[in-house]
Amino acid sequence: MMTHPNHMRAGLILVLFFISTLTITFTTAQATTWMVGPDYATKTFRDAIRLARDGDTIGLMAGLYENDFATITQNNLTIEGIGGYAHMKATGPIPNRKAIWVIRGQNVVLRNIEFSGAHVPDRNGAGVRFERGSLTVENSFFHDNEMGLMTSRNPTATLRIVKSEFSANSQDYTATGKLSHNIYVGAIYSFTLEDSISRGARYGHAVKSRARTNIIRNNRIFDEGQNGEAAASYLVDLSNAGVAHIENNYFRRTAGAQNNVVISYGAEHQPYDDNQLIIKNNYAESINRTMYLLRNHSKVTPDFNNNELVDIKGLEAGAVKRQSFWRRVKNWIFN
Repeated sequence: MMTHPNHMRAGLILVLFFISTLTITFTTAQATTWMVGPDYATKTFRDAIRLARDGDTIGLMAGLYENDFATITQNNLTIEGIGGYAHMKATGPIPNRKAIWVIRGQNVVLRNIEFSGAHVPDRNGAGVRFERGSLTVENSFFHDNEMGLMTSRNPTATLRIVKSEFSANSQDYTATGKLSHNIYVGAIYSFTLEDSISRGARYGHAVKSRARTNIIRNNRIFDEGQNGEAAASYLVDLSNAGVAHIENNYFRRTAGAQNNVVISYGAEHQPYDDNQLIIKNNYAESINRTMYLLRNHSKVTPDFNNNELVDIKGLEAGAVKRQSFWRRVKNWIFN
């Protein structure tokens, strides 16, 4: 009996499809997708990043990738967990002494990636250290690192975080003398945090940014733990002032907070020529402690609009003494 040509063609297609799932690459229009996981030839992310070129995609099958450290320099690169989170977990020394992943590329996208366990001798080990270029983080999870995501000081860099969670990135400040932050953004061009969660910071801040422009919108940012347990210093600290839009967020403070304020603005240095502070449509509540929504260290007049406060005493805390001897010394040294 002869086999119909259409049946032979269908069988060949099935065989080719099966073979393709066992190979490491799929190439379309000069861009390559590198598949990583136990069923593929490329089993670690660090091997895939050595192979990848500008414009490629790296697909990481969901699962645990232990001590899979890498530096990313490619541009227009997408790195995506497939079928759930690809969990990048540090359990040993990090060779670069910075982060599980260090990123130095333009238009890099991270999606469905989990980072945990980063510790380094300088006590600022991060899930991701973003040093230059532009980075988008989507639907990712940073927890139990010394720093969740940390950036360098780069005036042209841009960072956008969306639909991601940062939880308990901390260390014992009383023992180490070092502060941890869930998110620590250096003096970059712009920082956007949307539709995300930052919770469980201790001593340090839930969100700290020195960026020129800050968009913090549609997030849940809150303390955790019992009343006596250490919580965040500030939920949002915009220490270099700049343009800031803080909109439609949920904030919650507990009695263990290191300061009696939700948001701090311009506390350390105000280097930018354009400064603006809009705080609107936020819900803020305090648990068992007198709190204020804002401590403003600048001359900017905040634009408050339609904020709902529950057990928050007022929009602004009282003035602080800004020209003490030690503050003048600090300004003289660093400015």
